[in-house]
Amino acid sequence: MNTKKDQSIQDIMDSFQEMANLVLAQLSLIEKLMTGNQKTGQEELIERIEKNEKEIDKFEISISDKFINTIVLYQPVASDIRKIVAVYRMTINLERIGDQVMNISYTIGSLMNTEEYKGMSELILNMLLSGKMMVEKSLLSFVNSDPDYAIWTIKNDTIIDEMNQKLLINSISRARINDKTKEMLLSYVELKNIISNIERIADHATNIAEATIYSLQGTDVRHKDLDKENNL
Repeated sequence: MNTKKDQSIQDIMDSFQEMANLVLAQLSLIEKLMTGNQKTGQEELIERIEKNEKEIDKFEISISDKFINTIVLYQPVASDIRKIVAVYRMTINLERIGDQVMNISYTIGSLMNTEEYKGMSELILNMLLSGKMMVEKSLLSFVNSDPDYAIWTIKNDTIIDEMNQKLLINSISRARINDKTKEMLLSYVELKNIISNIERIADHATNIAEATIYSLQGTDVRHKDLDKENNL
């Protein structure tokens, strides 16, 4: 017979599975958006992505609350704690993946008809599919208790990063543009890497700040407009 602790842990797992499926659906939707060419269809896909993103945000907060309640109320054993801590950490990363999908959906529409995008679309799609496969494998590793998928994902992270970097540089090098433009584009590639890393640092700082507010005030400020909240 299941105890309340077991039921609480299972509730976390069920919510996590729903969130994971939703994030995987988001990746499939952004793939369709990147390969489509009809404006009406694009708008419908973006609406679906936006709707799903709101649900993903709700799942993150809900799982966080369930995680804390389970620890406080039922004091699970070490093996259960490791499991739900792992879920909690994956939940945070799934939410971040959802944010990245939203960022792509906001910008892709204005780029799809440009010559620059058309020339790089195959490479960009390859990068997306590689990332999608890594997400799928990492989730399968947890669900199936199979560390091999996790090891594959970790190893392929660096390999795929290097592969895509080389493909991007080679594409620029082969392009029928003058040397000055090539040099400028290669500089943009390097700048993009710097900016992306700075953005990640800022994201981590924001996460720390949000956790601090929760610790000090017991208030969950994630996905909220603090300026509006303070003006009420």
